[in-house]
Amino acid sequence: MTDIQWTGRAVKDLRSLPASDQKAVREKVNAMQAYPDLSGLDFKKLTDRDGCYRLRVKSYRVLLEIINNEAVVIEIQRILRRTSTTY
Repeated sequence: MTDIQWTGRAVKDLRSLPASDQKAVREKVNAMQAYPDLSGLDFKKLTDRDGCYRLRVKSYRVLLEIINNEAVVIEIQRILRRTSTTY
């Protein structure tokens, strides 16, 4: 079973997005319940951080960490608009 947890900062980031983008982010994050089968999601490991990944949703990047591969916990850390300084 996959448990998805949101940090306070990620919730604040989500609330600052337009309603249509909030819905898109929630749908993609909820699709991660199927971990490790993430087909159809633009999901990638970040090279400079251990255990950190990014999920692409429109022009936003959801930064997350996968904790413990047995009982998986996915912690959503930030939601940022993609710019040259996002990572």
